[in-house]
Amino acid sequence: MSDVMMIRMGGGPGFGRRDAPKARPSWPVYRRLLGFARPYAARLLLAGLLLAVSTVLTLAWPQFIQRIVDGVIVEGDGAALDRLVMVLIAVLLVRMGVDSFRGFLVSWTGERIIADLRIRVARHLMGLSLSYFNDRKTGEILAHVTSDVTQLHFAVTQSALSIISQVLTLIGGAFVVFTMNWRLALLTFTVAPLVALIGVFYGRRIRGMSRDAMDAQAEAVGILQESLAEIRTVQAFTGEQHESSRFTAGVKKQFDAAIRMARWSTTIGPLMFFLLFSSSVIVLWYGGHLVIAGELSVGQLFAFILYMSIVAAPVGGLAGEWTRLQQAFGAADRVFDVLDRVSDVGDAPDAFAAPRLEGRITFDRVRFRYGSGPIVLDDVSADLAPGSVVALVGPSGAGKTTFVNLIGRFYDAVEGRVLADGTDIRSYTVRSLREQLAVVPQEPILFGASVRENIAYGRLDASEADIVAAAEAANATEFVMRLPEGFDTLVGERGVKLSVGQRQRIAIARALLRDGRILLLDEATSSLDNESEFLVQQALDRLMRGRTTVVIAHRLTTVERADRILVLDRGRIVEDGTHAELIALAGLYQRLYERRFAVPTPGMLSDGPVRRVLVGP
Repeated sequence: MSDVMMIRMGGGPGFGRRDAPKARPSWPVYRRLLGFARPYAARLLLAGLLLAVSTVLTLAWPQFIQRIVDGVIVEGDGAALDRLVMVLIAVLLVRMGVDSFRGFLVSWTGERIIADLRIRVARHLMGLSLSYFNDRKTGEILAHVTSDVTQLHFAVTQSALSIISQVLTLIGGAFVVFTMNWRLALLTFTVAPLVALIGVFYGRRIRGMSRDAMDAQAEAVGILQESLAEIRTVQAFTGEQHESSRFTAGVKKQFDAAIRMARWSTTIGPLMFFLLFSSSVIVLWYGGHLVIAGELSVGQLFAFILYMSIVAAPVGGLAGEWTRLQQAFGAADRVFDVLDRVSDVGDAPDAFAAPRLEGRITFDRVRFRYGSGPIVLDDVSADLAPGSVVALVGPSGAGKTTFVNLIGRFYDAVEGRVLADGTDIRSYTVRSLREQLAVVPQEPILFGASVRENIAYGRLDASEADIVAAAEAANATEFVMRLPEGFDTLVGERGVKLSVGQRQRIAIARALLRDGRILLLDEATSSLDNESEFLVQQALDRLMRGRTTVVIAHRLTTVERADRILVLDRGRIVEDGTHAELIALAGLYQRLYERRFAVPTPGMLSDGPVRRVLVGP
């Protein structure tokens, strides 16, 4: 199999190692997360005001109980009891309405923020250079947009309001209980420092465990996505059991990570319950003695115990909030790892839009390596004339795909320059350069949309007439019109409903519609029948007309008809010329030609004439 172009693989071998997301300080992470809520500050402010009303009503509840017990039940005033109960029900109804509306505001805002964040992460991913995707599985990357962002829902909305609510409740409740009886209040708050320390201790550990669990989940999803994407290969090689075992191992790793986190997170709740209710028992014991001694009324003791539960809830709740925030921060580490990535290929500060290019491509002493790997192109220089057809040939790993990738600026040269019409392509904006490229990969992958949408991807504003004309020029109209819904027929994921030849003609139609001055082509016809090959070749001839074409050649007719052939070996251009010139040179090209193309002479080991074989394996 030949080198695969950047659209399929997105990089070369030996690319850099992927680093794990780093843990960031908690407060800067939280402040950054809250920044995503800034556009919805008015809604959150209204939710905060409603929260304050709810808190006041909560703190008023024990006062009603005290009045009912001491002022009504003890005195035996039934009419007053009826009035107070009605007021109490009214208060509860008001609080129910306030909490319901506040809950809707918070939920709407949270979902809107998460939607914004997903869009931002997806857009950022689209702008990253291909080097980012080299050693990451698709499922792992998708996890950043799905499960990781979902984990942040709590942190960017509910956590802030919940913390504010609990702080207000804690402050208000503490003020009331100290006013009522400072000795009972001290007993109530004895466990507060211990609860806070436990919350911080657990939270720090749970954050790392949460990040590990999400990493394991993303890895498992990546394995499954990869297996399903190549299901035909899996089934053809009876690899179902192997792939199931791989996924099972990934799920087990995720399960183990989740259980480690569960051991800690399920311990903190019962521990808090024990500490807080132990405090309640002590207060009940001491307060009961005060009632017996006549220093406290029964209603006051009831009210105090209610206030104590109100105060105790925020003490334990804040510790729980800290734990949940740490889980969210684990997801934030992964999301911010994506958002903080800077593309290896980007616009220079003084970059400008490329004018309409003539198509002259120049390599000036170019050196390139993938990451910290070995040199892939070494001191390569070449000048490709506008409108010419240049064929690249050479052994596998010679650097043919890398040569093509550098023209499209999918990577930047480590040393030297690549020029378009005499200007370093790094001086152009990336978008304006690529808008003048047309790309046809060896194995064209279509979107799971209609034929029309796949062709129109070459120029999204194309008219119906332009799409049909491109299809006709690509020899695609005949088979498209035989499809159940013509141009509206869905081609399936990756174009699986179409044959290889049909997919190639759709890709050629897309490139024709693009009408770029520079054509990057990884020619592939070895898997086609004679009729499909003829139709594809006709379409390619039309596509290459008038364009500077750089083609990784696989066919005899292509290399024979090319204006120029560059022979690459071990990252260098070792031969340069026409077919006839290179055959006369009797070098590497001649050996590749005889090995791959020539009809075997008597004495050569072969089962028959070689009709069509790859120049570069």
